[in-house]
Amino acid sequence: MTDEKKVVSIEERIPRLREARRKKANRRFIFYLSFLLFLIAIVVYLQSPLSYIRQIMVEGNEFVPEEKIVEASQLSTTTSIWAFRVENIEAAIEKIPEIQSVKVVRQLPHDLEISVIEHKKIAYVDRGESLSPLLESGATLKKVSKSKYQGDAPILIDFSADEVLALLVDELQALPTYLLSHISEIYYAPTESNPYQVHLNMIDGFELLTSIRGFNEHLRVYPSIVSQLNQGEPGLIEIDHAGAVFNKFSNQEDSLDPDLEVYAEGEENQLNVEEDEQ
Repeated sequence: MTDEKKVVSIEERIPRLREARRKKANRRFIFYLSFLLFLIAIVVYLQSPLSYIRQIMVEGNEFVPEEKIVEASQLSTTTSIWAFRVENIEAAIEKIPEIQSVKVVRQLPHDLEISVIEHKKIAYVDRGESLSPLLESGATLKKVSKSKYQGDAPILIDFSADEVLALLVDELQALPTYLLSHISEIYYAPTESNPYQVHLNMIDGFELLTSIRGFNEHLRVYPSIVSQLNQGEPGLIEIDHAGAVFNKFSNQEDSLDPDLEVYAEGEENQLNVEEDEQ
């Protein structure tokens, strides 16, 4: 009796096992079918306009037109948002001389954001009737009319030698912004004894005679020098490795002369030199 019950029990379980196996097989089939359909959907999506970039947004640009940046990226609204490597796009845009760095971000599902940091404008090169903005990278931008000059950077005058200009650019880059903003014009005024001599007109009315060699170091002591002077009595400050000397103009006509040869001898004062800590 016991053996008969065991046999009946096993026979009853066989259909249940078959049903469980069938359900498991169905679940496996549904999973593989769903996965296959998912892959097909991805392929269709990537090949269809649904994956195209809808909008390319550019931010951070001041000197470089948005159109030039987008053109350098070689992307358009007919490009799939997944059809490129971000690193390659960034490298392509960074080839633009005015661009310092780039960050490209996908704004899913359809938008692309390009954030650029441009090289800082540190001066304008005088071109006669116009000015060429000069960037810290050494690149010059499209000429602008002198009437549009807003005093946002010093004007470089008589710099015809590229080598000398490149040396000055290196020195200007190292200057703190607050010191750079104190310079109105820089004249290249070489002599036999100093082929790197420059003459600066400052916005506070003083003039400065120094050298491109050590320019950054010399300019850093300028605030401590002018603090010892009477702001109402302009003159010429000469700074070199030996120190600083102030020559007070004997009359107003002696000032603002870039030729450096007609200064009347005025009162001369040796000044204390201390580098500004800012």
